[in-house]
This record gives sequence, C-alpha cells and structure tokens, in this order.
Amino acid sequence: MNTLIIRPGAFGDTLMLLPSLINISGSLTITLVARQPGLHFVQDFVNRSMDFDSAGWHRLFLESPAKDGLPVSETDFVVAFLNDEGGAIRRNLNTYFPNTPVHFFPSFPAKREKIHVARYISNCLKTAGLPIDPRAAFENAVMHPIMSMERPLQSCNTAVVHPGSGGTKKNQPPDFWLKVLRKFMREPAFQKMATSLLLGPAEASLHSFFRKNLESTKWEICFCPDNETLTGLLGKACLYLGHDSGITHLAAMLGIPTVALFTESNSVQWHPLGPAVQVVQKKGPGIGLIEKVLKAATDLSHAAGVDGL
Repeated sequence: MNTLIIRPGAFGDTLMLLPSLINISGSLTITLVARQPGLHFVQDFVNRSMDFDSAGWHRLFLESPAKDGLPVSETDFVVAFLNDEGGAIRRNLNTYFPNTPVHFFPSFPAKREKIHVARYISNCLKTAGLPIDPRAAFENAVMHPIMSMERPLQSCNTAVVHPGSGGTKKNQPPDFWLKVLRKFMREPAFQKMATSLLLGPAEASLHSFFRKNLESTKWEICFCPDNETLTGLLGKACLYLGHDSGITHLAAMLGIPTVALFTESNSVQWHPLGPAVQVVQKKGPGIGLIEKVLKAATDLSHAAGVDGL
C-alpha cells in the first residue's frame, strides 16, 4: 500500500518518526514529506523522501485548493501530523486526495500528557489503521541503537559536547558549559579522549566566547558542520553531552553514550531514545549540577567500557 506521511518539523521532531518507520518497514511503500536536516537522516528508512519546503507543498495552506495540486498526486493512504486550527489543511488534503483515506493528527501530544512523542506518533499511525506495533517500536528504540554505527564504540575516542539547541530556553548558559569543560578535562576517566565542541548556527554568538576561554588545545571547535561532517564527527564519538536538541537525539539513536540536559523541556515526552542515555533535568545551573553531569558521563563511559581508553 502506498502511504504518504506528512510531518514537517525540526530536527528532533523528524527523528521521532524513526521507531515507527523501522517497525512498519517492508509492509508499506512510504513517501515521507518532512523538513531538513532531519529528513536527511531518516530518508534511508522510507521508499521516497520529499522536502516540505520544496515547491508545491505551500498549497496545503491555501484557503482554497490550487488547480496544480500537490507534488504527490496519487497515494492509497495519507497520514498528516500538522496543526490546523482553521481546518484549511484538512479540507485541502481531502480535495487533493478525494478517494483516499486521510488521517489528521496534531503534531505533538498535549503538553501534560505523559507519553513520549515517538510513542504518540506510533499510536497515531495505529489509530489510522497502519500495521504497526507501537509498544514494540518504542521498546526497540530504547533498548537498541536504531541508527547504525560503522565501527564498534570501543574503537572511538572522541567526546563531543554540544552546548546549544534550537531554543534558548532549553539551554544552560555558556559559563556553565565552560565550567563543565574545564572539569571534564581534569577527570582521569576522560583525559585520554579527544574532545570536540560542536556549535551549530544557533550558537554562532558563542564561537568567539569558547575559542577565547578554552585554554586547552585538546578542544577542537567544530562550527556549523554539514550533514556529512556531523556524521563523521559522531562516528568517532564515544561520549556525547548536550541539551534537548536534534543532535542529542541523533547521538542517542546512534548508540553513543549520551548525557542529555533538560531545562524547560518535558523529559517524559522528549527524552532521547537509545540504550545508553542519562537525562539530567534542572531549570537553572544550580549547585551540584556540574557534578551530576560529570557523574552521568562517568557512569555511561564505564558501562560502555570507554572510560580511560
């Protein structure tokens, strides 16, 4: 059955589809419409991928359906995860696919609902009638790396730290991370690791701050890597520290021991999925938070057999 899944969202939002896509792979022919950069990392798990920001998909938002239709003109089944307060998107989908079942869901669960976003997506797909086992899909993502690493974790030797995210409210201040990095370099368990500080577009203003204040030449600063460079960097990682961000979710799904700091985000709904994840949740830097982060990193490294290298 040809199935069109529409879920435009940020990096991490798109990655939350992966448990479901893996569970239903082979039973459906899937066209996924999503946004970059997340689309790049999930496209191998579907039959066809399309960028929601490419030409034609804007017609979903028109008050009246356009004569030209959408970039996909035929499918057997449609599932859309979109917020549609006015109802125009639903009306347009029903017009563009008049003889096709169209199932429409909010992009995310209600804020207070105690369900992980990945499990919510699986539940929605099951409600729509797709052949998916939501429990198995979620448990597989928690217990196993659902994105493969090219080499054994024990052969990797780099600690990657990403002190930012797409939302400033989710971030600890730069001074906090500077203290973490300085303490990290003094810990015996990590002294033999190569170390990389990862800064994305949202952290452009922090580039000069860290370059000025990181005295050790051990720290390589990787600024705004493209997808290939990011994949290569994470391919060398034996440990990852970061906020609730798309890259943090990617690291966890790759099976990299991951320490995820949550401030404003709901960790019940958004905790990273993977077999080696520890979540540290606290709104402000506070007393003892640095020690909690370093302890989580030490515990994960020891469990994975990469401490001391």
